Formats: sequence, structure tokens, C-alpha cells
Amino acid sequence: MRWFVHSACIAVALVMATLAQAEAPSRAPVLPIPVKIGTTYNMAQTALAFPDGRFVVGRWDGSLQLWQVPEPGALHGPRLRQSQLLPSGEGVQMIAAIDGGRLVSGHDEQSLAVWSHQSDGLSLRSLVEFDKKFGSATSATQFRIGSEPILVIGHESGFVTLWRIGRWSVSLAGQMDVRSPQPVPSPFPLRHIRAVLPWRDDVVITGSEDGDLTMLRIRASEAGLVAERMARVRYNPTAQRGVNGLAIVGNLLVVTSCSVGESDPNLHLLRIEPGRLVPLDAARLKQDGKQAQVFAFSVVGTNHLGGPRVWVSTQEGLVWQLRVESDKFRVVSQVPVASSLGAALVYVKERQLLVAVGHEATVLRVP
Repeated sequence: MRWFVHSACIAVALVMATLAQAEAPSRAPVLPIPVKIGTTYNMAQTALAFPDGRFVVGRWDGSLQLWQVPEPGALHGPRLRQSQLLPSGEGVQMIAAIDGGRLVSGHDEQSLAVWSHQSDGLSLRSLVEFDKKFGSATSATQFRIGSEPILVIGHESGFVTLWRIGRWSVSLAGQMDVRSPQPVPSPFPLRHIRAVLPWRDDVVITGSEDGDLTMLRIRASEAGLVAERMARVRYNPTAQRGVNGLAIVGNLLVVTSCSVGESDPNLHLLRIEPGRLVPLDAARLKQDGKQAQVFAFSVVGTNHLGGPRVWVSTQEGLVWQLRVESDKFRVVSQVPVASSLGAALVYVKERQLLVAVGHEATVLRVP
């Protein structure tokens, strides 16, 4: 018994000695909290359809993508054919088609990119610089003065620039400041011209985030190209946000904006007349009445046998279909297509397809 107790004591002593000689365990290093450096958004900002069933998408991650819509009868979505990254890496806010299978896109705050569009895809041909005071290109359209093609570009500064079109480049030939003297009382004091669309002859319509619509007549002079303002109007007298997009169907102008509060509309209808824009109707495209605000983003339209048809994407991830009857909007339906940031819309009239592009690309068959 004494041997057992003695042995046990020795064992305990040896263990204690071993523990005493061992180094004290070190503390685990404290890991620093992750620090956010930045975020790249790949949402689509703009899109443009080609007659051959392809369309181009400009995204906020600086990419220009070429897509193919499905063939008639196919039951799958659009196919991505090509993705090009702008050298600047800046988001693409503007794409415009010009004659000869070419495109012009925004590049950065002081340059444009000119692309060729052929069967094998898009190829960057040139970068064209301009005065930094204009800021990034945010919208554009080609139209003609007589037989001469002209490019009209809207900028984030609230300026419009006028360009003559060359083989693989464009040259600045005029400018006009169309900023509103009394911008909307928005917490986001932006001046971006979000849409420039041709109406008829030498007239274009612009829509700005400062809340104003302007009608401009473009003409040639000895000094270059000149824009004359024929009309300026606030799209909604009580507007609290600016213009997000425009569509022209015949002599009807459709304007998207942001609905703020319970009754504020986010879709507006005006008639275009020589020298003036006449308000006709407005609609509130909002599914969740509890939302503080819902913006209508992209809009496209077409003339139909039953009258004008309009499709609108909204912040709630919906595409709304409306028709215009007796100068009034009539909501027909809505369908979910995207995340809650809105989608750029492309209408392919020859195939009666509507494509909604957000993070993803969804194709819809429409009337």
C-alpha cells in the first residue's frame, strides 16, 4: 500500500515537473477586421438592338457585351456571343448606332469609343477625346441634316454636343448648354441627360435628371453645327426627381421618372407638337404601396394595330406592359424579370421579342 502511494506521488511529481518545464501557450494573434476597398457593379445601364437579332449591352463594370436573341420557336434565353472591356474600365452609360455597321459608346469622362460591328463581333477602332467640362456621355442618337448623318450626344454635365461622323472617328462640331435654370428639388442634384431621341426632320428631344425636357432643332452653319432650343418643359410640375428615360411612338413622348410618396407618378405621356410638348397623362407603376419610392427605368414602345404599346422596367424588378388609348395609359400586365434595380430593355420588332437585361438577360414574347 505504501508502495502504491509512493508511486502515485512520484507520478504526480513527474507530471508537475513536466508542466513546469513546458513553455506557456502563446496567445492566438488577433485578426484585423476586413476593410472594404471597393465594389464593381455589373448591372446593365443601356442596351441597343441590331436588325439581325443581336443586341449590345453596356454595363457598369466597363464591359460591352454582344448577345444573340433566340431563333423563332426556341425555348431558351439570349446567348452571350462576346464581351469587350473598355480600356478605361469605366461604366458604359451610352451606346449609339451610326451608319456603316458602327457603334459609338461612352469611354470615360473625356472620351468616346468607336467600334465596328460585323459578323464576327465588335472591334474597337478608335478613342476620341473631348473637353472634360462636358463629362461622361450618357445618351446619344444619330439623325440626318439633309443627307449628312449627325451624332447628338448628351452628357452628365447637362451639355449636348454635336458631332460629324467620319470613317472610324467622329469630330466635334457644336455644343449647347441645356441645363435647367430651376432643377428639381432632388437630394441627388444630377444634370445627366439620360435620353436624346430624334423626332422628325432636324428636331431631337432630350430628357435630363434636372427634370427638364427640351426640344432642339439642329442645323448646319458656316461655324459648324448649331442647336436651337424650340421648347423647354418640366415633365411634371411637381416632380421631385429627374428623367430616367424616353421613348417616342409617333408623336407621343413617354417619360420615365421616380415615384416619391404614395401618389406620385413615375410614367408620363406627352404629345410632341412643333415648338411645344403637351402633357396628356401619367401613371404610377408601383406594386408595393409601402415603398417610399419606386423609379421607372427603361422604356421602349411601338405602334401596334390596336394602338401604341409601351413596356417599362421598374425598380421592383418588373416589366409593365401598357397601351395608349385616347391619349391615356392603360396598364395591361406586369411580369417579374430582374433584381430590384431595374433592367435595360431592348425591343426586337421583327421577332416580337422584348429582352430585359439586369444582372441576367430575360427574353419575353410580346405582341
